[in-house]
Amino acid sequence: MPWHTSLPDVEPNTSKELLKQSSNYTPRAPKSEKYQFISNFTLQRVADANELDSILKENEIYYSSFCLPTGAQIDLNSSEHFLPLDMFDDWEYDTFNPEALTIWKNMEALAILPPYTDWHRVLIVNCEAETNYWEVMGKDSSTNYRIPRLHLYFPFEDPYKFADRIVAAVKARETAENAIRFRFLCKHIATDGGFAPGRQLQQSILRRTSVEIYDIFKNLYERYHIALAVGRHLNLDSSAAIKQPSVSCLDSMKTIPSVGHSSGSIELLVDCFRRRTLLCDRNVFHALRFVNQECEMVRRLLLFIVANEKPIPLEEYEKLNLTQTNKMMKYLQNTWIERTTMHLHRLLSRIGDGNFNICVSKWKIYLVMKLKRLIEQILYRMQDALRDLLLDSTATYVNYLVNDCNAILSAGDDYSWDGNLIDSPFEPKRPAVFYLTLEMGQESPYYSTDPDTFPETLPRIMDDILKECHFIHTIEPSLMQHLIFAENLFLSSVGLLDPSIVKRRAALLEYYQKSLFPLRAYAKRYVEYKELFFTNVKEFVEQIKNADKSSSEIKEDIALQIRMRENLEHTVPLCIVIGPYWINVQPLREALIRKRLELTAALLKMLTEKLRIKTADVIGCYNAINERMCEKPVSIEHIYDIRAYMEDVPELVTRLEDRMRSILYEYEILEGFLHNLPDADFEQKWNALAYPRLVLKQMVSVKEFHESEVDRFRKQQFADEAAFTASIEDINAYISRFTTLYDVSKVSEMSVEVRRLWKTLHELIDQGHIMNRRQELFEMAPISLNNLFELRNNFKAYRELWTMAADYLKLEETWIGNPLASVDLEGVRRGLQQTHDSLKDLLPLFRDQPQLLAVLEHFVTVVEAFRPNLDIMELLKCPYLEAIHWGQLAKEIGVKGKLSVDVGFDVFLEHGFRDHLETVRRVVVKAEQLRLQQEERWAEEERIRQIEEDYRRARAERRQKRTDI
Repeated sequence: MPWHTSLPDVEPNTSKELLKQSSNYTPRAPKSEKYQFISNFTLQRVADANELDSILKENEIYYSSFCLPTGAQIDLNSSEHFLPLDMFDDWEYDTFNPEALTIWKNMEALAILPPYTDWHRVLIVNCEAETNYWEVMGKDSSTNYRIPRLHLYFPFEDPYKFADRIVAAVKARETAENAIRFRFLCKHIATDGGFAPGRQLQQSILRRTSVEIYDIFKNLYERYHIALAVGRHLNLDSSAAIKQPSVSCLDSMKTIPSVGHSSGSIELLVDCFRRRTLLCDRNVFHALRFVNQECEMVRRLLLFIVANEKPIPLEEYEKLNLTQTNKMMKYLQNTWIERTTMHLHRLLSRIGDGNFNICVSKWKIYLVMKLKRLIEQILYRMQDALRDLLLDSTATYVNYLVNDCNAILSAGDDYSWDGNLIDSPFEPKRPAVFYLTLEMGQESPYYSTDPDTFPETLPRIMDDILKECHFIHTIEPSLMQHLIFAENLFLSSVGLLDPSIVKRRAALLEYYQKSLFPLRAYAKRYVEYKELFFTNVKEFVEQIKNADKSSSEIKEDIALQIRMRENLEHTVPLCIVIGPYWINVQPLREALIRKRLELTAALLKMLTEKLRIKTADVIGCYNAINERMCEKPVSIEHIYDIRAYMEDVPELVTRLEDRMRSILYEYEILEGFLHNLPDADFEQKWNALAYPRLVLKQMVSVKEFHESEVDRFRKQQFADEAAFTASIEDINAYISRFTTLYDVSKVSEMSVEVRRLWKTLHELIDQGHIMNRRQELFEMAPISLNNLFELRNNFKAYRELWTMAADYLKLEETWIGNPLASVDLEGVRRGLQQTHDSLKDLLPLFRDQPQLLAVLEHFVTVVEAFRPNLDIMELLKCPYLEAIHWGQLAKEIGVKGKLSVDVGFDVFLEHGFRDHLETVRRVVVKAEQLRLQQEERWAEEERIRQIEEDYRRARAERRQKRTDI
């Protein structure tokens, strides 16, 4: 508070002096006096403990200097020491850094050990560099001691510097103990108001200020004068154990009288206080009180979200933080400044002109006013509140996010999750902060939020609010409206490079960077489930079907799927906590379990369909047996075939029953898995089991039906026999009439009718064979077919004559009508010869039938008449005839038109080429000669080209040889 410095009171100065004499402060000698250069750490400065003891005694250092009294509580009125000596040790006397140099390890040194009666030789065991405590072990015993540095002497140290170090610590301890005793004495003196301000001073202060300010002034006034009185008494009585501390302020104020002196001096003191203190008006005090209230409200603000009922995703946490920080920044940048300015304006405007006139318009006056100091005081308070807010908020923010999981900090980039998936070795002491969902990707498992964004986002959230807090305006521009201020006057905030912020940012960043290693390792463990996750159920079932597995193998597959599903239920958790992350594994777990269930259901369905097909096949076999037995017989042969089949039906039924029993075993597999069959499959199964009895019962009915059908077919046989005899008589009469026809112009019609009659004859012969088989089945006499065989033999030559003639005429039409290029001369020659020979072979058969013999000779003559055409056709199909030769032929024979090998032979016959055979032969011979001459010319050109080519090749080889040389 500013009035501490304005009043010539002993308390502030005494507190400063006591602070210098406390354990946190040690009087320091100049660096040059303390510095000790050690060039050789193996040098022995002191021979033994006695020599060191004598050096210390020369500097008035005894064993009692190192020990503290034990037992009863220390009396502050006594001269005994009550503070430990190592509290005042000056570390600047240390000759080396134990963290940098390891020369002290296992070194032999001198130490003073309890009960502090002698120096002993010890071995150094360990060092606590932070506290400067050393662990030593007695050379003659195995007991370890933990002693401060002042109790330990290294052989290479300068013993006199070591003595100076202890002397400095003893003096500092005496100063601190003396100050504590003095303050204790002053505090517990009962004055009964003897050192209080006088009535006139009291009334004057109360008239100008408030009771609160007077109480503060009274307390400071009494403490100051009590200190003066006690100090004066101690200086007069040199036998007192307590000595007055050397406080410059007390020395300077010794001339100020106590309560019994004149009031003028007191008025002078009050006037001095009034001129220097800021609290000379109650409105100033209340203004500072309101400022303090506003600052305390700021200190209690929450800049970050540091509490949640349950973990939330990073995106949601970032949005909530943004909303919170925007709200808080709006309060800090607007509300806080406005409310503070309002309180100051309301209270300071009551004072009016003077040191706190807020309407001052001149800078020179403002700079020397108390108002300037007051605003600076408020500025420092606001900056202190803002700094406390940021430090507390960032500490709370980091403490909330870094939820005390020490195992995270020990994880490295080579960490692998070797344990089970349920128990987490990274369970934090406090609840997890962030919510993640583990999902399965095409390449690898991934989290709903990329873990790499945590180390980027969380420090950025903290840095953003730190940056924004650098733009909170001061109250001067809004309070002092008659003065002009710069626009960039902001409260000093905590910087991004502040050591505490850097440390917290580093801790946050390290924690979340380390947390990525187990997080990725945990997700990597789920790669083994990727194949299952993306398994296509239809393709899986198709693979099983294509493998053509047996039912027992499918049973093993189903059992495997059930075991794997149960394994998933016991090995994959619903959720797991890894450091600051609460990971929801339930969707992935349910998807994997659901996939196992789907695969199990698909296999059960496939097995059900397989059994349905097998059962349907068995039922189909039973139905086929029934249909075969129950066929309506169309003949007696059919009845005997059914009877022969029915003899094997019991054996077939037995085999089908065996098949059904094996299928029932497979149905038991489904029952073992508690799989309910569809109604249709259940009905089909029991129908298959009931079919054997139905089939055997049906056999009895069929046999009874066949007895009646045999009588019916016997009657039908008699009618068929009569009709067959009539058909033979009819065709015999017709053939007899037909063979009297001899018209060669109707060769096509005759060949068609002959073929029809021949077919009819064969059909009657086949029908006769069928009738005879039936006669045998009816146990009746066979029907004679000799007349049919004789009729067929007699009609055969007649059929061959007319069919052969018709076939030849069709061939001749194709030879003449088709283009000459497509006519096969060998085929023509072969067809002519075969037809001619076949017709010649028929001549002896028709010697006794002159009319048919004439017809045969006619067709022989037609065949022989076509033979001369072969020579013309062979010449015209010469491959060497070109357009010029065809033109020459047309010109010499007198054909008006273009001829070629693509023209039909009928064109050449129309133009009488048969009469110009020699002309055609001459043109063909000439074409062949020209072709021979052309080929000889081509051969000569090829020979010359080859010679030239060989010459060029030889010349190139000779050039190559010259180049090589």
